[in-house]
Amino acid sequence: MLRCKFQIKIVSLLLLAVFAAFLFVPNVVAQKQGKLIENLDIQGNRRLTDEEILKHIKTRPGERLDEKQLQADLQSLMKLGLFHTTHTKVLTEIGVRGGVNVVFEVYELPLIVELKFDGLRYVTKEELLAELREQKAEIMADKPYQPEKMRKAQQVILEYLVKKRGFVDAKVFVTEKQVSATTVKIAFVIDEMQNDDEEDCCEN
Repeated sequence: MLRCKFQIKIVSLLLLAVFAAFLFVPNVVAQKQGKLIENLDIQGNRRLTDEEILKHIKTRPGERLDEKQLQADLQSLMKLGLFHTTHTKVLTEIGVRGGVNVVFEVYELPLIVELKFDGLRYVTKEELLAELREQKAEIMADKPYQPEKMRKAQQVILEYLVKKRGFVDAKVFVTEKQVSATTVKIAFVIDEMQNDDEEDCCEN
């Protein structure tokens, strides 16, 4: 009986702590809203300079903190297609003079330094690039590597091989090779899966 009462008491304390946390977070945000911004820092950038990133941020030191503007600044960075959408964020902390410090933590997408199409026998690289352009799924060297765009390009190539070229068993894979902390090599590995009998027929 005593053990049961003890467990109930523990659960009650935990629920109270969770409830207090929910009350505390909005209160902290409210305390920061409107305070003077002491410093604004950019962290995590390797390829891009602070100045290049700040061009897309309206928030500045010396102004009053506006949470809506901070989120608008963050979205402005996301629209560039240069940063990881999950890992890039904006943080605020209490400053030493009673104001707030703003930190934009960015996670740069690596730059594609090489793009290859391996395994092609009957379809040309030019055909695939033209199809990618037409379907607005073009992947190019010297552009940021975006996983979502890469998956779309992979699907576009597969559908082209199956539906437009008749290679119903075709397969498309994507390989990535990291060259440095900021660059990557990409290859589409393609198997058109045409059997030897069909190949002989084509040659005749």
